[in-house]
This record gives sequence, structure tokens and C-alpha cells, in this order.
Amino acid sequence: MLFKNSSLVFQISKFLLIVLFTYAASVKLFDHAHFAAQLSQIAFLKNFAGFLSVCLPVIEIITAFCLVFDRTLLNGLVLAVLFMTGFTIYIAAMLVFSSNLPCSCGGVIAQMNWKEHLAFNIFFMLLSWNTLINYNKYSNQLISTNTKEVS
Repeated sequence: MLFKNSSLVFQISKFLLIVLFTYAASVKLFDHAHFAAQLSQIAFLKNFAGFLSVCLPVIEIITAFCLVFDRTLLNGLVLAVLFMTGFTIYIAAMLVFSSNLPCSCGGVIAQMNWKEHLAFNIFFMLLSWNTLINYNKYSNQLISTNTKEVS
């Protein structure tokens, strides 16, 4: 059964997070003017739109990069959890408190309505939390595998 192999599930989860953060950063950078303009339409982000339009995709790239390498994996997972939890709270707050819902997302994600986007983010938030929680199990498997190879 697929879920019996926790290492495989961990690797798939890690891969999905890498794809998500790489894709999100790429969309923001390739259509940077649109992303910055959308951020400037959000009242409480207006003053920081220029900074955030550069900072967010750069941190998303750093997150994806950290997730690739075992040495930086824990840092990447922490960043993924922080990003996905923050984005999920932001979307939920927008749905609850705002009547004007400008979307600063691009690509496929921009085609979702806000409730679909919230569900998408909840899935990836839970995936990132689950992957972080299972990091110790994965790193212990990695250490025992490397110890066997050295012997």
C-alpha cells in the first residue's frame, strides 16, 4: 500500500511543496507588474506592496531551494509552514472581513474562486505541517541509511 511507506509519502509531500513554491514564485516574477498592482489594491498592504512584490517570490524561491537539500530541509519546512499558514489565514480573513477581494495570485491559482483557493491553501498548509511533523522520522531514516552505507 502506498501510505505504508512513510518515506515515499514524505518525498511526495516534499516534491509537491517544491513545485508549489517554485510555481508561485515564478508566476509572481514573470508577471511582476500585475502582482505588484494587485498587492497595492489591498488596503492594509498598500504601503508595503513594492517591498512585498519582490520579497514574497524571493522567499518562496528560497523555501523551494531549502526543500531540495537534506541539509536545509528543516529550514525549508519551517518556511513552508509559515508561508502556508500565513497565506491561509490571509485568505480566510479576506473572505470574512472584506467585500472587495482583489486576487494577487497568478496562473492556475488565479482561476480559482476564493473558497476553492482557501481549500487549496488548507490542503497545502496541512501537507506542510504534516511534512514538518514527520521530518524527524525522515531524518532518522536518512541517518540510519547513511550509517549503513558508510559501514
